[in-house]
Formats: sequence, C-alpha cells, structure tokens
Amino acid sequence: MFPPKEVIGLDIGNYAVKIVCFSEDKKTVKLRDWGYIPLDIKADALPDEKKAIISKEIKTYLKKKSIQARYTAAAVSGNAVIVRYVKLPKLSRKELAQTINVEAEPFIPFDIKDVNLTYSILNDFSEDGEPKMNTVLVAAKREAVQDKIDIIEGAGLDPLIIDVDSFALETLYSRLAPKGESNSVLMLNIGQKVTNISIIAQGVTRVVRDIFVAGATFDKAIAKALKSDTAAADAAKRAHPLLVSEEDKAAAIENFDREGIAVSKAAAGVLRDLYTEVSRSIDFYLSQGVDHSISKIFVSGGMANLGNITKFLSAEFKVPVEVVNPMAFLSEQPKNIPRDVLPALAVAAGLALRRLKDWEE
Repeated sequence: MFPPKEVIGLDIGNYAVKIVCFSEDKKTVKLRDWGYIPLDIKADALPDEKKAIISKEIKTYLKKKSIQARYTAAAVSGNAVIVRYVKLPKLSRKELAQTINVEAEPFIPFDIKDVNLTYSILNDFSEDGEPKMNTVLVAAKREAVQDKIDIIEGAGLDPLIIDVDSFALETLYSRLAPKGESNSVLMLNIGQKVTNISIIAQGVTRVVRDIFVAGATFDKAIAKALKSDTAAADAAKRAHPLLVSEEDKAAAIENFDREGIAVSKAAAGVLRDLYTEVSRSIDFYLSQGVDHSISKIFVSGGMANLGNITKFLSAEFKVPVEVVNPMAFLSEQPKNIPRDVLPALAVAAGLALRRLKDWEE
C-alpha cells in the first residue's frame, strides 16, 4: 500500500556491479550507500553459475554494509532491448493497454511472445485531420529480464523495476539539469561491452540507441598496438591519457614515451569510430525537425576515466563535453567515493531514484 522510501539501484554490468541507495528525509535526498563490485567470472562459466556468483557478491556486500532496503531497480540494454518511437492512432490508455501487442508488433523485430512490452504516450497531435499520438515502445527479451530477476532474487532482494539503461540516465539527468532547461543534451554512457546513447530534449528522451563500441573495444585495440594481453592493455589505458594538444604530443615524443603514443593512437581510433556512430544518432534526431541541436554531451560509465576524453570528444563534436557526477544534485556531497568510480555509478543512481509510484501514475 505504501511506496518504499528506499530503492536499491543495481547496475549489473559485465565488468562490475554498481550499487546506489538514496534515502529521503523531509524531501531532502541523501546518499544512503554505494558500492562498486568488480566481477571476476571465468569466461567458460555457465549462465546459471554466473548469476549465482553475482547474486552472492551483491548479498555479501549488502550484509557488510548493513543495507536493509529490499526493493530493487535494475536495467537491461544491448541486443536484448528495442526502443521505438512511433505514431499511433489516438487511443485511450485503456484501449491502448488492450491492443498494445497488435499495435506494437510491426515495429518489434522479435517474436512478440518472447518479449516484455511496455509503452509511454509522449503527446497527442493531428495528422491529415486525424488525431494521433506519439508513443515510445520498449520491448525487452523475456530471457534477459528474467536473468536480472534471478540475480536480484538470488541476492535476497525484491525486484521492483526492470528499466532500460538509457531511461535510467534520463531519470538521473532530470535531477542534474538546471531548472527550466530547454536545450537538448546527449548522454553517453560508455560501459565495458555496450555504450548507451540517449538524446534528451526538454526532459524527455527522444533518441535511444545502444552500440557495441565500448571499453572492450578499447582494450582490444590497445592490446593489438602493444602486442599484449587485454589485462595489460587495460592497465595501459588507465595509465596513459589521450594526446590531444600539440604540446602533449610533442612532450610524448621528446620523452620517448612509445607506449603512451601507441595507447593514444589506438584509443583515438576507437573514439573516432564511436564519434561516427554517435553522429548518426544526432543526425537522426535533427532530421525530425527539432528546434534545438545538441548543446552539451555528458559522459559516464567506466570509460569516462580515459584521460583527456572530454577534450577529445569536445574537439570532435564542437560542443562542451563533461564527465557526469551522478551525485551533483545532492545538497551534501559524499566524500568517500573515489573520483574514478563516480561516473560508473550513473545508471545505478538513476535506478535508485525510481519509485513504485512511477508505475502507478
């Protein structure tokens, strides 16, 4: 009968599990706790074995931190999720709920029986004298959703919401954005296997896309350049920034920093591929006849720690680029979160801001 006051935001990635839990007292939101749990799972581990390991890690962490909250919000992304913005005939919410499978089937490239389907009505409009409505459809493969539920329940928690990474970022941005914000921004969440792209205009996500140029792509390119394994490549990626300015490049040459030069060249090549993919999403957004182009890009995820990534992307996109601080909206800033962990908590923070009432409205 009563919505839970605390929700655990659980971002279950390929590299680590990220946990965020907020508390609210007299409408003031505070950070209850957070966690960053690196995963060490053998590549040949069976799916059920992987889920059991992740559940155990989460359960152990929550017990260690004495976190009593049980309700949990998690998210899915990648190939398991399809988001489509479509025009539908004007229907009441009751009519749409009854016919959503029929209306959505032409837009979903999966068997409609194999997905969990939800929707949101964005606005009504008229086209050729006929009343219509802009609607966002979200289809997630049942298997992917069930995997998240299995992990959550295996950790002794109650699954409250299964969201989509990109919409969790929208929830977070709604807290970070200045009041009256009317510009369009792009959220770029670069994880280990997937990069989530979200274009948000006037508080609403207008473009969602997941691409597979991500942290693992950088590791592979750097490993090839250094003729090393991916573990060494990951360490080198963390140790060497991108060489963006002419002064940085000249200094690297003068210091005979061959590894730094090789890492920068390999990482820059991957970032240009990422730039190409993101630019396609921006072009698609602009083709819809919108009033605003992208005014700013926010980078989150583990790859946001790549040295000089904001300078590189700002030079490519010709707009300001900023690394997200998902705790920036709090009146009291936490002092115990390492700077390099903060951007990786973005999705988990967005999930932790969700409430049961989100689905009741």
